[in-house]
Amino acid sequence: MENLFLVCIIPPVSIVEDIDLIRNDISAKYNVHESLKRPAHITLYNPVKLSSALQEQKFFDALERACFMNTFEQVLKNFSAFAPHTIYIDVEKNDEIMKLQGQIKKELKPLALLPEKNNFKFTPHLTIAFKDVKPETFESIMNEYQEKQFKRTFTINNFSVYKYMDKRWRPYKEFQFKHIENKPKPLSLFD
Repeated sequence: MENLFLVCIIPPVSIVEDIDLIRNDISAKYNVHESLKRPAHITLYNPVKLSSALQEQKFFDALERACFMNTFEQVLKNFSAFAPHTIYIDVEKNDEIMKLQGQIKKELKPLALLPEKNNFKFTPHLTIAFKDVKPETFESIMNEYQEKQFKRTFTINNFSVYKYMDKRWRPYKEFQFKHIENKPKPLSLFD
């Protein structure tokens, strides 16, 4: 048994539809299709392969501990890139999204699911083209999109886990935020 999971934020359907129009337009104009194989999402933790039921149980238990958060507003604004291969919609950094990603990373760290070299600096973004984007295509897409305006705001009150099944990423589990004051306190000898 080996399963591949992705921890992410999925925007509301109306925003996903707007993003998919952009992704489909880029795909048709520039013959790049990789981003269409994934849902429109903000990655919170790189995809991980889990090879046992026990490992999966620990993974989901850790994510359950990471969901003590307040609901927050998130802004998606304009276009940017990781040159020379990835174009994305910028996810405006705010304390809450950084805290959410930090909590997930902290809770999953003891499981050692990712190599230390994958200890990436979190740059929240929503990819619209990558992998099959050649350098010359990258320049063309960026020339078209760098001056375009895009802005959407939505409320985040959960995060999702997608599972790779039948050669597609599919929704698997959703974690609703829980009130911070309900988070269990660590046991201490001195309380």
